[in-house]
Amino acid sequence: MKFGENTNQYVREFLAETLGTFALVIFGDGAVAQVVLGNAARGDTFFGGFLNISFGYGLALMIGICISGGVSGGHLNPAVTLAMAAVKNLKPLQVPVYMAGQYLGAFLAALVLWGEYADAIKMVETSGSYTSATHGIFASYPFFGTDQVTTLSLALDQMLGTAMLLIIILAVTDKKNMKIESSLVPLTIGLGLTAIHLSFGLNAGSAINPARDFAPRLLTSMAGWKQPFKAAQSWFWIPWLLPHVGGVVGALIYQFMIGIHHPLEE
Repeated sequence: MKFGENTNQYVREFLAETLGTFALVIFGDGAVAQVVLGNAARGDTFFGGFLNISFGYGLALMIGICISGGVSGGHLNPAVTLAMAAVKNLKPLQVPVYMAGQYLGAFLAALVLWGEYADAIKMVETSGSYTSATHGIFASYPFFGTDQVTTLSLALDQMLGTAMLLIIILAVTDKKNMKIESSLVPLTIGLGLTAIHLSFGLNAGSAINPARDFAPRLLTSMAGWKQPFKAAQSWFWIPWLLPHVGGVVGALIYQFMIGIHHPLEE
């Protein structure tokens, strides 16, 4: 079914990024929810652990890119969008369009997931209030106290993880590098995200996506979770802002060390 032959480009990209990011968060945070709530409610580890979450988020990214990649490129992450603009793979005017869709998609996914697991959350939150027992389903928090892991370490963690994500994305999509078939791009990038989770999830949960972290965190604040913006000495600004820095750095590193050194085509 078509409503028109000439849908505005920015509308198409906004809708694609919204739906793609929705899929990323609904499946990714859904994997977190199943591990956290399933194990807590059952009192065992039937639903696995961080390995499940790592693969869950990698597959979620794969699905999100499959949904949106042919329309918008499947960024699904404001840090990716800013980095692509920094290396001139995206027009500056497209940046706010993409980001608006990403934040909206992430928020809607968190809202749906909250409803999907409302009963399971009640089983775990026996006090009747939302606590830190379940807030990690929606947003990332440091695994250690800020008296043990410094703010600098947490900041570097988010920048490093996002930088590596951009290096992976640019390498996979570089037609002059390994020439990966377009049908394999979503899976390869998704596995790259899984690798980042498996290697850099310890300090802060490997959010490396401002929309995926901030929008669901906003939902938890509205829904009544205790101080999601004040926990861990108000650390929320680290996964919200610093992935933008890491993404740009990673993109520039790839361009200066690989991209600009390809032989010129005759």
